[in-house]
Formats: sequence, structure tokens, C-alpha cells
Amino acid sequence: MPVNCVDTSLLNIPQKEFELFRTLIHKHTGIWLREGKQVMLASRLAKRVRAHKLGDFAEYYRFVDGRQDNGVELGELINCVTTNKTAFFRERHHFDFLLKKVPEVVGRAATRGTRRSVSVWSAACSTGEEPYSIAMTLLEARRTLRGSSPDGWEMNIAASDVDTGVLAKAMRGVYPIESMSDIDADYRKRYLLRGSGPMSGQFKIKKEVAQNVQFQRVNLMDAKWPIGTTFDFIFFRNALIYFQHDVQDRFLRRMIKMLNPGGYLFLGHSENIPWLHDLVEPLQHTIYRVRGAH
Repeated sequence: MPVNCVDTSLLNIPQKEFELFRTLIHKHTGIWLREGKQVMLASRLAKRVRAHKLGDFAEYYRFVDGRQDNGVELGELINCVTTNKTAFFRERHHFDFLLKKVPEVVGRAATRGTRRSVSVWSAACSTGEEPYSIAMTLLEARRTLRGSSPDGWEMNIAASDVDTGVLAKAMRGVYPIESMSDIDADYRKRYLLRGSGPMSGQFKIKKEVAQNVQFQRVNLMDAKWPIGTTFDFIFFRNALIYFQHDVQDRFLRRMIKMLNPGGYLFLGHSENIPWLHDLVEPLQHTIYRVRGAH
């Protein structure tokens, strides 16, 4: 193909193939692509079509659907279609609330006679900005509470996503310098390393922050989530829009059951769950608290 020639067959996806891919994606991830997403889907899958030197989207669908590679190419497809918009301290009021509530959670654990700890799950962590923001917030809380908590307390932060590509970036913990703009100056000094030389224009999350975050791939559609604990806080923000109501309900009910009594659920700025108010009490700015024990 000449250098300036555009392969127009990959600019849009025919409706038949769109339906096939939409069903496949929904089956494996719960994500539902609405009508009007054909061009978006085509732009994201075109690179996979070219990578395998296939002729069109129909051929790529047959390629994915018939693969016997333990889901490797299906994983690549899922990586292509997931959306990963995020930022450090996005919706800052959530982190202010987290900082404020840490003493309550630590004290509640002590009252129950369990280990003094704070556990958090970032359930759609993308490239890591959210869980690292959580870790920095908890480290700040530990500094503040050190005088009144001589024995100290542990923090456990689980961070998961279905996209292996963004998880790899998250575990690396390196970000463009522009991302610093949302991080307070004091936090920058304590928790970030500014790059120089080949790393100029980037910064890295310090080890004392990164070592508190455990990243892993979790597909929320799986029958069992390999998280293995309960949590004081769950962040599941700006993700509900990608799922139909029945899938939203299924995910949220499972997450609520994984919260400790009195635990907190954080959703995105435009997300509301009125049908679950019998299980969680709405507080403020898309923050919910579990009602009673379960």
C-alpha cells in the first residue's frame, strides 16, 4: 500500500461484525458498547487486524473466536477496547474523606480486637494514578496519627484492572511530569522522584509508596475474584457507565458484601445507585457507607 494511502476498509466496522464483537466483549468483560461506537471500535481494533496481516474485521473476529492460545489474543482485544482515563487525586474530595476517616477505621479494628490496619481496593485502577493517590493519602494519615498510635498500623491496597497493558504501566510507576500538577507540593517532595537525564520530563513513585500497592488482573465477570479479603474502602469510580444495569447491580452487590461493617464505597462523580440504598447509606459526593453488618 502506498505510504499516503489509507485503508478505508478499517475506518468503520460493519454492523454485523460490530454486533459480533459487542457480544463477545460483553460476554467476557461485562462492558456493553452502545450504538454509535462503531468508528471507535474500528480505530482500536484496526491495529490488531494489521498486526496479524488480516483482510478485514470479519476475518479478525474469526481469528479471535477460533484461537487456541489460552485467551492471549482475546486479552489483546480487551486491552484495545477498555477506556483508561484517570489522574492523580481525581475527585479530590474522595481523598480528603479517606484521610479524615482513617482514624475511625483504625479505631474500629482495635475495638474488634483485630489487627490495626486499613484495607482499600481500587477496583478499576487503570494506569495506577488512583491507587498511588490512595497510598500517599494513607501514608499522610500514618504520619499524622503516629503520636496517638504507638503500635502503628498496616495498610493494604489492592489494585486491579482487566487490561494487562495498563497494569504493566501502573507497576512501573513512571509518569509524565505534567501529571504532577494534581499532586500537592508536600506530597511531591515526600513521595515522588523527579527524573533526570534519560528520565527527564518524567517522575517515579517512590518505593515507600509503591510497596504498599499490590497490582493484579481481575476480570469482574469471573465467578471468583482473586482478591481474598474484605475492605474498609472500595473505589469503583467512573466505571458503571460501561455496563448495563444488570451487570452494574451484580458487581456492586458483590463489592458491598466485601466491605467491612461500616465500610465505604466510592463511585464516580456522575454515578448514583438509588436501588441499593437499602444496603448502603448515601453520604456526600458519591460516597456510600455500608448499613449495619452483613
